[in-house]
Amino acid sequence: MRRRGSGEFIERLRTIWWWLCLPVIMTRGLARFIVRIRAGAALAKRDALPCQGCGEPVSLVSRWECGWCGYVFDGFAFAPCEVCGAVPPFIECQRCGVGIRHPGLF
Repeated sequence: MRRRGSGEFIERLRTIWWWLCLPVIMTRGLARFIVRIRAGAALAKRDALPCQGCGEPVSLVSRWECGWCGYVFDGFAFAPCEVCGAVPPFIECQRCGVGIRHPGLF
């Protein structure tokens, strides 16, 4: 036999839980949005990123191969693939092989 009002109690707990989680979810989303906007603005002004290993500039405009589907294209390194839509999380320095992370992803 189910007690009267137990469903209401559970609903109130869910509501309280969501009100406690909402600021965390919103703050995380806002932080991600700000990082992506800043990275997009920085990438729009650059055609190379410095390598953390050797210090040489790594060109972002070249011939690239998609890591997911293998499609080869000429263009911007962090552009979505024309075939599968994947965005690379990093590129390798052509000189020393160190990975350079996509500034808009974290």
